[in-house]
Amino acid sequence: MKPKKFVQIYGKVVLPIIRGMTVRYFSNGTWKETARVRRVIEVTDAYIKFETDRIRYCIDFGMVEDNAMPIAA
Repeated sequence: MKPKKFVQIYGKVVLPIIRGMTVRYFSNGTWKETARVRRVIEVTDAYIKFETDRIRYCIDFGMVEDNAMPIAA
């Protein structure tokens, strides 16, 4: 079996993430949508990891807020 591609994204996620549904996230100024979620791997305050049939995602939403603070100041 071919290993899954790993993608790390910095952005915001529309919650909740439900198995069998797609995930919508905002990154680099655009809304994007993944394929259907097969498994949620890990959820923390800083990131969420989940996988679809072909790709394993790690969406880091802590980094976005850290970068936004100096710009707003």
